[in-house]
Amino acid sequence: MPKHNRGLSAEQKLAAALKFLAQGSYQLGVGNDFTVPMGQSTFSEMFDETLRALENELKRHIMLEMTEEEQMEARRFFYGKSGIAGAVMAVDGTHIRMIAPTEDSVIYFNRKGFYSLNALLICDHKHIIRYVNAKYSGSNHDAFIFDNSPAKSFFEQKWRNGERMFKLLGL
Repeated sequence: MPKHNRGLSAEQKLAAALKFLAQGSYQLGVGNDFTVPMGQSTFSEMFDETLRALENELKRHIMLEMTEEEQMEARRFFYGKSGIAGAVMAVDGTHIRMIAPTEDSVIYFNRKGFYSLNALLICDHKHIIRYVNAKYSGSNHDAFIFDNSPAKSFFEQKWRNGERMFKLLGL
């Protein structure tokens, strides 16, 4: 159990973690922040704790399942935009820029000419994230990431169960 970060509120921990994730550096972000001041050892202790709590909370809300009402609304929206019947969600990959890692850096170098993680996102008609996978390096293609994701199995299972109007629109 962490010993140094007990005086920090959940909001302060979240703010520091998000600032670090956005800027990619303790020194440039959290270390120079006067609104959430904390030492690097305190930050290191609370960072893992905060990410675990954030993941546990988000996985209760980020899901591919949709209610019947959500499906009907999504089908109308996507049909109006694309003319494709049955689409309920859209998928695309996005590259998250990063500093070149010291090990295996070549696998993080993407076709766009910089180092990154390639994050696969699936969103619904309201732009709500329904699935995210950010564990693959930038050299991986979106199709490879999707083919190796639980999301592919989810949509295939829907199809096998006869749900032909539960389609994923690829961008």
